[in-house]
Order: sequence, then C-alpha cells, then structure tokens
Amino acid sequence: MLKSLRKYIGISYGIVSVRWSKDTQQELTNFYSTSKNALVIMPEDAQSSEFALTVVKFLEKKFHGQNCIVIASTHSANRVSQHTIAQVVRVKESDMNYFFLPKKAFVNRFTKRKYDLVIDLNFGFVLFAAYLSKRIASRYRVGFTKDYGDYFYNIQFRYGSGQNKQTAYNSLCEFLEKF
Repeated sequence: MLKSLRKYIGISYGIVSVRWSKDTQQELTNFYSTSKNALVIMPEDAQSSEFALTVVKFLEKKFHGQNCIVIASTHSANRVSQHTIAQVVRVKESDMNYFFLPKKAFVNRFTKRKYDLVIDLNFGFVLFAAYLSKRIASRYRVGFTKDYGDYFYNIQFRYGSGQNKQTAYNSLCEFLEKF
C-alpha cells in the first residue's frame, strides 16, 4: 500500500510539474528523417528489452551509433551494449528518488544537450521514463499509447492489443520510417 501511495504522489507531482511546459505546435511531416540525434529509453523488464533491441538496431542505422544514446536498466544494459555501438547509460536504483522519479543529478546528465528525438520503449506507463522524456530538451517525444501519456509525449504510437511485443516494436520502426 505504501508503494502505491508513493507512486501516486510521484505521478501527481510529475504531471503537475510538466503541465505548465506546453509544447508548441510543430509539423510532423519529416520529424524522423530530419532528426540528427536520439535518446532511447529501454523497457524496464528484461523480456521486453530483448524485443526492443530491434528498435535500437533500427535507430543505430540512421544515427550511426554516435548520435544515439540508450538508457537501460542494470539488468538489460549489458545485453544492449553487446548489440549496439550507441552509448549505453545504466539506470541504477540510486538514480531514482523515493517517488519513482529520476533524481535531478541523473536528469542533468542529459539536459546539457538538445535531442531531436526521445523514444520511450515501455508499453505501460513507467513514471521514471515518462518524466525523463518530458524533462529532456527534445522537439519530439515518442511513446506507446498509455495512461497519462498526453502529459509526457507529443507523439503516441498505438499498437494492437493483440499484437505480440516483437510485432509492436517492428510496427514502431515502420511508423518512424514513414516520416
């Protein structure tokens, strides 16, 4: 019960703190093809991370590894770094505060640079990833359709509820390629 209360307080704070920073209206016609760098947030669970490697490899081709940073949990960071030349940043438990939000020091590691594209590969709502996506200076923030997604992402990708994870990640790659 205490954990759910902490999570509720974290979500409420996250929504209130990002609510005031409204996105300016932008044309999405070429948002992917004109992007020069990206930040990718891997899923929390190891199984989804395995399937999400498809997206990382896809983005690596466009951004040539150097202009792509991947944020992964400690249990999936080694696996991700084996399959990509992109910089992999590990999220440790010490990077998260009591309310499941990223600590200021962790967020500051990424605010020194402006990103064209931030992609959150979590299917469900993960407060840490959503809040980080919004706090990082980025023109486009892509995430799967989820609860509270309207507050944190300006592009939400809807996938079929019957799709398996691999198909959903492949569909996301196809979606990005259209732009």
